[in-house]
Amino acid sequence: MPTIYVVAQEQDERAAIAALVCQECRSVEVFKDVSAFLAHKDPSEPGCVILELKEPASASIRRLREFLEPLPIIVVSPSAVVARAVQAMKQGAADFLAKPLEKERLVSAVQRGLDISWARMEQTRRKHELLARYQTLSAREKDVVGAILDGRPNREVALQLGIRPRTVEIHRSNAMAKLGARTLPELVRIWFDLADGDMC
Repeated sequence: MPTIYVVAQEQDERAAIAALVCQECRSVEVFKDVSAFLAHKDPSEPGCVILELKEPASASIRRLREFLEPLPIIVVSPSAVVARAVQAMKQGAADFLAKPLEKERLVSAVQRGLDISWARMEQTRRKHELLARYQTLSAREKDVVGAILDGRPNREVALQLGIRPRTVEIHRSNAMAKLGARTLPELVRIWFDLADGDMC
């Protein structure tokens, strides 16, 4: 179950924000500062952070993004100053809310944050799965797939690697099965996903 984490210096502020979210029957945990939160949080779990910032310039968002990148951050500020909102978003906040907090806006922001968190977790899970599959490929299978996706025909790949064209086809077929690609376009997409994550 995803958890909403409320980080605010004042106990009254933590309680007030938590009360608004708790009314939606969500799991909520509160912390007095970012350090206390980071010492507790397991980054493998989905959720989002509601962070109260009293200062216009704060390293809190950057710290959270550095250690808990998958968790969206909703910044709560005493002021609706545009510059402050822009700065928070540039630092990586997913949303910015000014006080006084409206329950509907906060709940909507939390739901968007949770949707983002689930999507990021799924993306991370898929990358790990792809990496595990990639690591089952033999060196020859990696060479064959890489050459084929460079646009080279089987005969040219075979000549380059010193093997028969039929052997190229076998290696390609085996690699596609291991990676879970049923078609060549799927293989291309998976290979690009691996390359995007610096996995191949």
